[in-house]
Amino acid sequence: MKDKFTVTISDIHGSKHYLLHQLIKKFLLYFTLFVALVILVGSFLILFLFKEVSSLEEKKEVIIQERNVLISQNEELQANIAQKAQEYEDLHEKVSNIEEMVGIKVSEEENIDVRLEDIDIIITQQKTFFDNIPNGDVMAYSEISSKFGWRINPVLKRKEFHTGVDLRANIGTPILAPADGVVRYTEYNKNSGYGNVVSVGHNYGFETYYAHLQNRPAVKEGQFVRKGDLIAYAGNTGMSTGPHLHYEVRFIGRTLDPEPFLHWRGSNFIEIFKKEKRVTWESLIKLINAQYPLPKPPSLLVEPK
Repeated sequence: MKDKFTVTISDIHGSKHYLLHQLIKKFLLYFTLFVALVILVGSFLILFLFKEVSSLEEKKEVIIQERNVLISQNEELQANIAQKAQEYEDLHEKVSNIEEMVGIKVSEEENIDVRLEDIDIIITQQKTFFDNIPNGDVMAYSEISSKFGWRINPVLKRKEFHTGVDLRANIGTPILAPADGVVRYTEYNKNSGYGNVVSVGHNYGFETYYAHLQNRPAVKEGQFVRKGDLIAYAGNTGMSTGPHLHYEVRFIGRTLDPEPFLHWRGSNFIEIFKKEKRVTWESLIKLINAQYPLPKPPSLLVEPK
């Protein structure tokens, strides 16, 4: 049975008659096409958004990994900085200790490289002196039992000038050369009461003298020795009241007080130039500086006034 309902649409061009079911069909067709288009576009849009989200997730993972790597590198860098800072502090402390040992007084703010260069120069300067001029302890001793200068002779009981220092030590205690040199003589001295004696000549007019030694000879006349070499053993020979070493330091034949030379170290390097006036330090310093030129003017070897 046919649908008899009609719809009339009039305009300036006239009137048109449409059956109702035709309009419904067209509306449904257009609506269906519109819905299909929306679904299609929506599907593409959803697929695009899913793809974008997936890409963003991948980028996020990459960024997180890079962030973790940067955090790890930063932690490692901070650890290295802390380690280097500690190493610098340790180096700074060691440099300060060395400066104190060699008698350098500098500003803490001075560049560490400059300070190390100064240390190298000062050590070179001091080594030249310490290799050639008697310095430091010559043996392990308990005390200085008799000093340099006028005293009452403990055996003869009369006032005499003591030309050295007496270092109390056990018989057989090793005695070491206080500087490079050559053994001038080894003998038993009857006249002086010194018993067994060894004399070592050093550079620049210095000589050291060892008395009351044990009978065992450690060196021979004419033998060259280096600083720290064994030259004799402490004893109790000659006119002696007990085991000890009589130690003398001489400069061009003149006896000097050995005590400043025994205590001569890098930390008090300059003091001996001021205390021992019988040595012509000015000319000696000039001679050593001429023989061992340094990369820059010496900062410590100032000529004494």
